[in-house]
Amino acid sequence: MNSTTTLRALLLALASGSLASPTLASDEDPGVSTGAPIRDALTDVSSDVREYNDHIVTLANPYMMGRVPGSEGMERAKDYVEHHFRQAGLSPAFPSNIDGNPTDFSSFRDPFSLGGTWNATTQILRVKGAPAFTAGIDEDFVLTGLGGEGSMTAPAVLVGYSIDNGPDDYSSYAKGDSLEGKIALMFRFEPMDDEGASLWIESGWTNKASFNNKLRAATERGAVGVVIINTPGANDDRIKELSRFPNGGGGAEIPVMMMTPKAAEKLIQASDSQTRSLMELRQHFDTGGAVIDLGADVTIEAESERQELTAENVGGVIPGSGGLENEWIIIGGHLDHIGMGYFGSRSGAGELHPGADDNASSAAGLIILARKLAETIAQQDPETPRRSIMICAFSGEESGLNGSRHYVNDPIVPIEDHALMINWDMIGRILDERLIVAGANTGEGLEDFLKPFFDESGLDIQTPGQMNGASDHTSFYQKDVPVLFSIIADFHEDYHTPGDVSWKINRVGAVKMVNMYHDIVIAAAARPDRFAFVESDQPRRSRGPGSIKVRVGIMPGSYSDDDPGVAIGGVSDDSPASKAGLIKGDRLVRWDGQKIGTIADWMTLLAKHEPGDQVKIGVKRDGEEITLDLTLEGR
Repeated sequence: MNSTTTLRALLLALASGSLASPTLASDEDPGVSTGAPIRDALTDVSSDVREYNDHIVTLANPYMMGRVPGSEGMERAKDYVEHHFRQAGLSPAFPSNIDGNPTDFSSFRDPFSLGGTWNATTQILRVKGAPAFTAGIDEDFVLTGLGGEGSMTAPAVLVGYSIDNGPDDYSSYAKGDSLEGKIALMFRFEPMDDEGASLWIESGWTNKASFNNKLRAATERGAVGVVIINTPGANDDRIKELSRFPNGGGGAEIPVMMMTPKAAEKLIQASDSQTRSLMELRQHFDTGGAVIDLGADVTIEAESERQELTAENVGGVIPGSGGLENEWIIIGGHLDHIGMGYFGSRSGAGELHPGADDNASSAAGLIILARKLAETIAQQDPETPRRSIMICAFSGEESGLNGSRHYVNDPIVPIEDHALMINWDMIGRILDERLIVAGANTGEGLEDFLKPFFDESGLDIQTPGQMNGASDHTSFYQKDVPVLFSIIADFHEDYHTPGDVSWKINRVGAVKMVNMYHDIVIAAAARPDRFAFVESDQPRRSRGPGSIKVRVGIMPGSYSDDDPGVAIGGVSDDSPASKAGLIKGDRLVRWDGQKIGTIADWMTLLAKHEPGDQVKIGVKRDGEEITLDLTLEGR
């Protein structure tokens, strides 16, 4: 059993509680105790592996709160990385204002806007004249970002699903129905059967169920407020949550609340007109029943504020010398993760997602690489021709490559002076020594240059013929910078779940990769000639429409969209996409856990499938990311 396997087995045993209890040192061997397998395993590995262990355990600790931008935990993680860059002897990478004077290379932080954060400051919902009705914020209802602000007491009307353009002339409203000056209570989704599935589509929901559609129908008829009820019995896990939709997406200017079925039952029973249960009322609207005046006044008070969220890349530099110092090599990996999983989770929101492999594993590696590169270069002749090196922990990658996109649009030196970009994403769960290094064909002569380093690495390097993955290297590749991208070759089910924890990390394998890249960077920095950029057309040749055997049934909204993912401009009737519940206006952002960068990335993924394959897709809709199941069909 090699040291990698030994360490992994011992960590697993510790987590399961199957190891023997510690005992005192024996008389025959004083000072040596049994029952200390973790200590013994770390004794048997290199000091680099022990250092990596310290970093990965720290960065994936719950104290870092899943490293979502804007959180206290992310601030701690940035401080941690900057501290170690300073300790390694790196110089600040970014400009800042010192005493009012712009100064280059004076800060380790590069701030950029990550959009606004939305917070509800006042949220009140009560029934006039019904003191017995009480509703607790977050427990029973929330104010959402789907609408605006306001304060009113108005008659409440139950409008069913608030859909006026359904199939077969279905409408929640009769001709002439007016909601002028009223508060509309509406069910989420669309008419459903006894099992809680849509009556209009085999899987998921049609585009008629979108918040935009439902809110438009109510506001056009004069509604002054809306309460969305999570529909009882719906076959959709989202009814278990009260979502605030802080990014908006509803298109309404009036207040929009969301309420649990239990609280809605209490509200309706507090009115003067209803003895039917909430489920009976739902069934009334499932069959096209008319709007119901509840005979009660409801009070809504809604105020909110939006604050600009600023994220920061953290970067340090090792200046070059000898005439090559104006050319740059960038080594990066994203530091951020998804916090409590309110976006991007594969298992559901509300539980800490530590993000050990994604991407504390790379951030820990960058810290070690910074130290090792600085130590090696400090021993070289200061006049040796050598390119400048920047090591950067990017932020905002999970929400759309925001940190790297900001950097390439406002780099520390002109983008054409960037000779090579190296990106790491999920390098901590290496199995059977297998590691992907993509992008070797993006630089002229790069493949031949890399081969000896791969051969001596102790790793089984996989070199795909096309760029893959949608991570921070994509931003540089789109600016004609040669890139290398490393990620584990074997995907694991803990990706974007609470199970991505530090004890599962292959520390030994990760350090092998760091050492390999140390040697690559030292050699690339001193190489007299740059690797001329090569735009590979292989994805279009090998993964064109002729090689794709399956159909999805969407029409992309744009082929030149700069945002990651595929904007959906239309969905074909009775297609895999429509059956899965995709609708026009969605953005396809993940495919079986992999982030989608461009349409070309998606076509490459499609070409790997056969008819009948089932995939989980991540879709951005109405300001949140949802997961749908899609079954592919033959073309």
